[in-house]
Amino acid sequence: MTIPGPKVHQQLMDAYKCLNVQLETDRKNMHDVHQEHEQLDAERDDALRSLAEHYLPELTADAIASTWREVQADISTILLQKEDEDRSLQQKLQQLHENRSVTEEALVKASNVLDVAVTEQNEVSGVVESRLQEDSQFVELADRAAVAEVALGRAESNLHEIDQDAARKIPSYEASALFKYLYERGYGAKEYSSRGVTRRIDRWLARYIDFTKARQGYDFLKKTPDQMRKIIAEDRRSLNVVMEELERKRDRVANALGLPERISLTVRFTKDRSQCLQTMDFILESLKEVEGLLRDIADPRGLHYQKAIELFRKTLLGFKSSDLKKRAAATVDDLTDDQIVARLSGVESDRGDLEDTTRHRRNLQKQKQGVVEELGRVIQRFRAAHFDSARSHFVDSLDVDEELSYIEDVEDARKLWQKIRRSQRWGDHDSEEDAGGSSMKQVLVNAMGKAAGDGREDEARRAGSRRIEYDSTSDARSVGVGHWEDHSSDSSGDHSR
Repeated sequence: MTIPGPKVHQQLMDAYKCLNVQLETDRKNMHDVHQEHEQLDAERDDALRSLAEHYLPELTADAIASTWREVQADISTILLQKEDEDRSLQQKLQQLHENRSVTEEALVKASNVLDVAVTEQNEVSGVVESRLQEDSQFVELADRAAVAEVALGRAESNLHEIDQDAARKIPSYEASALFKYLYERGYGAKEYSSRGVTRRIDRWLARYIDFTKARQGYDFLKKTPDQMRKIIAEDRRSLNVVMEELERKRDRVANALGLPERISLTVRFTKDRSQCLQTMDFILESLKEVEGLLRDIADPRGLHYQKAIELFRKTLLGFKSSDLKKRAAATVDDLTDDQIVARLSGVESDRGDLEDTTRHRRNLQKQKQGVVEELGRVIQRFRAAHFDSARSHFVDSLDVDEELSYIEDVEDARKLWQKIRRSQRWGDHDSEEDAGGSSMKQVLVNAMGKAAGDGREDEARRAGSRRIEYDSTSDARSVGVGHWEDHSSDSSGDHSR
């Protein structure tokens, strides 16, 4: 018993939504912590006035009201900008979540429509393949194509071998001064016309380096590859003639059963689903960006706070040190120095404890946010791989809910994807392709493989597949090659002394 892909997809989406709800709860709890911070900061405002961060512990209305009047107006403007941006981002976040839900529904519908189209296309493809297998002429042509493919493959393999030998051995011939001298003079050929002493010297040199055998080897390496390429090109043209007839037979049956229309529908629905995926990717990226901006706004020491501190710092630069001391002394009011230190010490101690707690909770929230983002990427990969299709299944040993319960950090979420991918299985239809359904080419390949006899199924399939790789006008030099029985492998090289 396997687990359907749509079920696993739904489990992942449910977990993603649940984690987002938890994050939202965490954010609300952080608001309560923020209020505690404001209370402690208000208590220390009367005592702590020595540096900019002490005068403005955070960017809040209470903190601004407690700081220097010289900067209150400008910092209040920054606070208003922060609050406006927070409201705008919250609205945008809500809209993005609504768009995500709508797009997820559209994606599920698009996947269902594509699954139906692929199933119908595969059914028609199977009928086309069966009809072709019943055609005696198609069977005969498939056998001929398989035999031709074997011969062509062997010739290509041999050409590769002789090309390698030529590239390795010809330089040694051409590097031999004696061989090059005799070869360029045409020794041993009809055009050789030297007489007398020159002829006797050339004959002696030829015997010395065994020129006759070396020339045979050299000519073999120089001329044979081009001759083989001509033969291979002709073999390809012959195979293409057979393949064209096979394709005509396939097209007649396929057109009669409406297979091209089915394929066209599958292509269209595949594009529709891809567009939904692109839209979902854009929404998720936008969510990630907005979440990051909201996290910064929620941070008491975020970008807006840093902007206010920088403004305060520039204001302080205009005061002398003596003025700053007077300002600090003026905050004592009626309390003695000891009382101020004791009060400040207590507040700072409480604030430190709260900061530790807040930091820990913020780290946990950040960790959880990372898990949510990684789980989102897992869902994106899941959909991009078509694992949410009804044709996709997973082994029953995969317990997604249990795996999700073990996730504590981003690395665990990454490992989840690996487990999902290893557990995934596709349907058993022989004509099925990764892109969804079978193509006209694939129908022909499958039919040829099933129709060919005498154990030639693989060769027939390769012959059918070859049509997509090149046509009869392809450059012969671009083919794959292999073995050649080289009768001249030992008749090369420089034999000069």
